[in-house]
Amino acid sequence: MELLYQKRFFRPDEAAAILVISRRTVYRMIRDGRIPGVKWGGGPWRIPRESLASLLPGERF
Repeated sequence: MELLYQKRFFRPDEAAAILVISRRTVYRMIRDGRIPGVKWGGGPWRIPRESLASLLPGERF
C-alpha cells in the first residue's frame, strides 16, 4: 500500500490491483463515469489518487 502514498496518478492495472477488481472493470467504470479518468493527448488513461480514495472510504491518501 506504500505505492498509494507515492503516486498521484495510477495506471488502470494499478487501480485494478488497489480496488481488487479486473482491469476491464476499471475501464468500464471510467467509461460509465464512476471513476474519473484523465487522458493526456493520445496517451493511456490515468486515474487520480483522489478518485481511488473516493472508492475506498476507509483509506486516507
